Amino acid sequence: MPELPELQALCEGLDAALQGREVTGVVAWLPSVVKSPRPPLEALVGERVARVWRRGKLVIVETRATSLVVHLMQAGRLGVYPASEGRPGRTAALALRLGDEELRLRELSTEHRLSARVVATPDLPSHPAIASLGPEPLGLPPAAWAAALSAPPARLHVALRDGRRVAGIGRAYASEIMWAARLAPFARTDRLDADEVARLAAAADTVLGQAIDRARDRIATRLPDREERVTAVHRHAGDPCLRCGTPLRRVSFAGYELVYCPACQTEGRIYADRRTSRFLR
Repeated sequence: MPELPELQALCEGLDAALQGREVTGVVAWLPSVVKSPRPPLEALVGERVARVWRRGKLVIVETRATSLVVHLMQAGRLGVYPASEGRPGRTAALALRLGDEELRLRELSTEHRLSARVVATPDLPSHPAIASLGPEPLGLPPAAWAAALSAPPARLHVALRDGRRVAGIGRAYASEIMWAARLAPFARTDRLDADEVARLAAAADTVLGQAIDRARDRIATRLPDREERVTAVHRHAGDPCLRCGTPLRRVSFAGYELVYCPACQTEGRIYADRRTSRFLR
């Protein structure tokens, strides 16, 4: 799933490439992707792109009057391609035509969880998809982290991925941040002390900041189909911890896993590798 670093790099590249360009046409090869009944997708035709920006995991293509709000979910991809005469493959879902190019929205899965919403630009701040999001994590001070995570209480790995608390963090970077902060994934957020919250805030800045820098080197106007992240723990279960050498462990859930170091994060305790996520005894 594209997360904050990849989407930030993409939006920066798209903003530089598309600002000022006119939307000359629209096409929805997969109409169910458009989740808003009005304004219609055609309202974008004739508008010029004012900016492309990110809020949490949302990509917003903004024009003076109308904007397109995209949530890529697990398998969505967005990028600039040469304009096509017909549907360019079964993954193509929607496109904004920009002369001889198009901003094409694709989905690499058959589950069709991708969404696009057409929103009147003045209504963007109050639109539920945007207004419900928590603060951005980069530069967020420890006190704000504590407030966002503690009420209501939750397990840390769940709270970090809840965009209503803090926006833009997904499964991959949640694992990376917890490892960098030496925090247990199943720690209760209302029981983190001041030092632990400070470590979390610092780790989020470091992990996400470095990931954005790396993403800028490989992402400009098109998201790659395959994940190309550099990670310390995500997808490295069984490998030695880069910090202490202990084999990394995983907890598997339906459709994803989290990875952690028992020595660095859980004081040697091992989580059961099943959805109950209880400690093995």
